[in-house]
Amino acid sequence: MGSGMVRSLRKAGLPVTVWNRTAAKADALRASGASVAQTPEEAVAEADIVITMVFDTAAVEQVMARALPAMRPDAVWMQSATVGLAGVRELSAKVDRSIAYVDTPVLGSKDAAEGGTLIVVSAGNAAGKARLQPVFDAIGDRVIDCGTQPGEAQRLKMVVQSWAMSVTSATGQAVALASNLGIDPNGFLGAIKGGSQDCGYAHIKGEAIMKGQFDPAFTVEGAVKDTALVAQAMTESKTDPALMQALNAGYREVAASGRNKDDMAAVFFSFKD
Repeated sequence: MGSGMVRSLRKAGLPVTVWNRTAAKADALRASGASVAQTPEEAVAEADIVITMVFDTAAVEQVMARALPAMRPDAVWMQSATVGLAGVRELSAKVDRSIAYVDTPVLGSKDAAEGGTLIVVSAGNAAGKARLQPVFDAIGDRVIDCGTQPGEAQRLKMVVQSWAMSVTSATGQAVALASNLGIDPNGFLGAIKGGSQDCGYAHIKGEAIMKGQFDPAFTVEGAVKDTALVAQAMTESKTDPALMQALNAGYREVAASGRNKDDMAAVFFSFKD
């Protein structure tokens, strides 16, 4: 996701310096015109805007333990990793008052990141968000402003992820059931097409499953992490987490089988013997 965002920023003519814990991933972005830093400190030293897009809260903390002390005091930190409710509280608490922390998860796939068509969900300091507008324009198709309190954007991301994880699992289950009943799974997608039960996401994931194409738009390991974060948000908000916990178990089963880097549509295999 981060690499696609960098390329979209460069297409918009914005200067970008990158650092990645895996050096080869950063080096691959030289072709886009991005500069490559050797350390997090070097990456942020002259930056007006610092963007973090890594796997989870622990990864953000690891990177920012080095980067935060090196940031300019008037910089804006655009935190785009999906970290959940506890994560955003932990991260925002680390920020000096002079640095504007903007909670900015995104919605969309790797293709959307490459095409600059992500949906940007943003919450935090109003002045900071205003300074981020050129970034939003470069990476996103539209922006959802969730207000001035960091965490509000992560809350909406949790709601969206609860739906996306559920629909993907339900689609995998339906395709597996059709196959196990001895009928053509295409009949499932044909039956819902154009009706009140239709869902574009079901067609995307269902067709990928039937073609055996699991190139990741969003990985199984990401689904394991996000279903756990959503379940935590449900518990915190006194929403019954039983369904999300069951989905998490299904994604963990598939990850343990060696498919953790496959697209999350591979949850199909948790329903298929």
